[in-house]
Amino acid sequence: MIAYILGFLAGIMQPVQTSVNGKTRSRLGSPYITGCVATMAAIIAMGCVLLVTEDGIHIPFTDAAHNPAWIWCGGLCGTVIFITSILCLPKIGSAMTVLLTAFGQIMTGLIIDNWGLLMSPLIRINGARVIGAVIVIVGVLLVFGKGEGSAFKGKHLYILLAIICGIACAVQVAINGALAGVIESPMCATFISMNVAMIGYLSIIVVILAARGRNGLYDNGTPVKFKFEWWMFFGGLTGAFIVGVNAVVAPVLGTGIVNILNLVGEMGMGLFIDAVGFLGIDKKPVTAFKAIGMLLMIGGTVIISLL
Repeated sequence: MIAYILGFLAGIMQPVQTSVNGKTRSRLGSPYITGCVATMAAIIAMGCVLLVTEDGIHIPFTDAAHNPAWIWCGGLCGTVIFITSILCLPKIGSAMTVLLTAFGQIMTGLIIDNWGLLMSPLIRINGARVIGAVIVIVGVLLVFGKGEGSAFKGKHLYILLAIICGIACAVQVAINGALAGVIESPMCATFISMNVAMIGYLSIIVVILAARGRNGLYDNGTPVKFKFEWWMFFGGLTGAFIVGVNAVVAPVLGTGIVNILNLVGEMGMGLFIDAVGFLGIDKKPVTAFKAIGMLLMIGGTVIISLL
């Protein structure tokens, strides 16, 4: 039961992370610098945790040397998630991005479990799990799908990128869970993942600087003056929490159910944030369709978990 609660809490923190990072991006004027700031905060936080709870900061290369190279790539999935979300949101809207990401996340999670890929527990797909997944997707459609059908027209590349974002979400959960099992430390696995993510962001920045110059890093094409504030680190702290918790629960519950628990928590918190106008976001009422959608998502998750 604790694992289920943790998976749900990780999902709850995802819209908070997105909101904080979105606010940070508006201040910094650059999604890439925002990614670096958030990731650096996560690295510092996890480094402090390791210093307090374990034998200091130690990357166990020897323990992982006899395992596939992909076991180190969970952080790169995080970079892919961040970048694809940035590209998709202005083109197909937040609702359609969430829908397509959720589809990719759920389907990939179930496939990973069915064949035990990426060292995940083997959990075969059965009729109940398929029905549960369909119910969850219908719930997502009710929560976020209304009025977004036109987003498909002429935007196939961004539709594909949103699905890739969902695939990366599921793969990241599986990889970080596998790494945590190999080195026997979810916290160290999270620390490694965040450092790999930083390498990903810095690599992207180098490519952009080489291709477009410094101005290419910024939303409006020109550098902006900004004042750094302490809350900008909070996006990274929530990111570390999400990655760390998923690394703990994925080997226990399986990638598919963890992704769906994340999704239910994400949708529920997203509705709450819309309702209260968190961090200046325009308030949006919780309609009957959205409430029914959330209940369907919870019901679908229960079916997948228990049958």
